[in-house]
Amino acid sequence: MKRIGQAYNVYAVFIDMTSYEAMGGKFRQSRITRIYCLLINATCLTLLPRAFWKSAKLLSAADWMPSYMRVTPFIMFTTNYAAIAYTLISRCYRDAMLMDLQRIVLQVNREMLRTGKKMNSLLRRMFFLKTFTLTYSCLSSILTVFIYQWRAQSWSNLCNGLLVNISLTILVVTTFFYFISLWHVAKGYDFVNQQLKEVVASQSIDSKRKSKELRSLWALHRNLSYTARRINKHYGPQMLALRFDYFIYSIINGCIGTIYSTTDQEPSFEKVFGSLIYWTRSFDFFLNDYICDLVSEYQIQPKFFAPESSMSHELSSYLIYESSTRLDLLVCGLYPANKRKWLQMVGSIIVHSSMLFQFHLVMRGGL
Repeated sequence: MKRIGQAYNVYAVFIDMTSYEAMGGKFRQSRITRIYCLLINATCLTLLPRAFWKSAKLLSAADWMPSYMRVTPFIMFTTNYAAIAYTLISRCYRDAMLMDLQRIVLQVNREMLRTGKKMNSLLRRMFFLKTFTLTYSCLSSILTVFIYQWRAQSWSNLCNGLLVNISLTILVVTTFFYFISLWHVAKGYDFVNQQLKEVVASQSIDSKRKSKELRSLWALHRNLSYTARRINKHYGPQMLALRFDYFIYSIINGCIGTIYSTTDQEPSFEKVFGSLIYWTRSFDFFLNDYICDLVSEYQIQPKFFAPESSMSHELSSYLIYESSTRLDLLVCGLYPANKRKWLQMVGSIIVHSSMLFQFHLVMRGGL
């Protein structure tokens, strides 16, 4: 897992997501990375509008694209650019969050090593699923240039496509940073729950040592809650922008992809490849909302193992504290990020994509 995180940190620095490098288990910033990120930031913000405009023109000029739908690529790429621009401009907030996250990660890892606790299987599976969706989304985004634009027979179009598609991976990598930040918080809460259960159930630990362990767990739980709120505060506007971008992307791509899949002159491989990209990104976004649900669940997990008859003053105070500090991860204070909201968003995407496709059927006289 550590090597996976380091590999994606290198890619994140390459695409100007952060100026901090992971070195020896800690994040460090150098003058070279600061200058590099500043130059890449300015270059992307300057060149991307023209690159997106050319890509939108190429897509709208495709033989299978109906004339009345040719404005949709311009809408989609405009939304993409706005989300990318905001993500790049707000890099300083992500960098500041990395240092807070580093402290809590080191604290949790130190406590897990001391007590011999292991990560639960659900968190491990989620990490590898998120890694797979990120890897597939990034690689397929770059391969798309060679699969769909090889017919253009122009180095200018090829370079333009690479710039656009590498920049689009910024949107996916941003959600990975958000996911990993909350994933570490969820791992910390899970450790607190495991250790608390063991301390309460143990008969070999004296009351003085139990009190010390409870105070330590209390402090760690408080730090985790503080870090989770900081993550939600700093990433909230970015996740709102990315959710809007994903919403527009899913509606337009869902309709355009359906039109593309009904054409006979295009290869079946390209249709399958495009649909896999679409569904992988949908599942990738679902994992972001699912980890928010998991953090809230672990933060106030019921403590049925604590018998009221033998409850100490420290344990009683801790349970009162925990039950009164519910963690509500609201995106910019507007709505909670959870599985229910994701399903509602998917329902809205299906409705709007269906309406757009019905418009296509009406215009071509098929309805």
